[in-house]
Amino acid sequence: MPDAFSIILDEVAEDVYKRLGKRTNASVKLIPFNPTILGYVKANDYTIYLNSIPFSLVKNDPIKSREYLYVVILHEYLHLVGIADEREVRKITTEITAQKFGRTSYAYLLAEKLTDPIDLHLMNKGDRPPMYM
Repeated sequence: MPDAFSIILDEVAEDVYKRLGKRTNASVKLIPFNPTILGYVKANDYTIYLNSIPFSLVKNDPIKSREYLYVVILHEYLHLVGIADEREVRKITTEITAQKFGRTSYAYLLAEKLTDPIDLHLMNKGDRPPMYM
């Protein structure tokens, strides 16, 4: 039986494919590291490293933990499919999360906190912020 990380990773992969037409193989590993960093990927490695320390704050809440994992895995997966620019990844993460979960969800609120305020302002006005790649 697949674990929650694999299920969410498959969901993210499908959502990114629908949005961008890009897909890659990836895996997820939960490890402790600097708690100010939620996750990361390494060059030439298709593993998404999730930080167990901040995740431990939401892991007992089924809705928050699922949405938290979705946001962090989505963000790192976007890097794996070739989007290097952090600001662009954060913007796309917020857009996909808003569409999937709605603007009042925990997922959206988390993604919004990570997005550049200027991009948020433009997105809320209905304008598409420019790409920074």
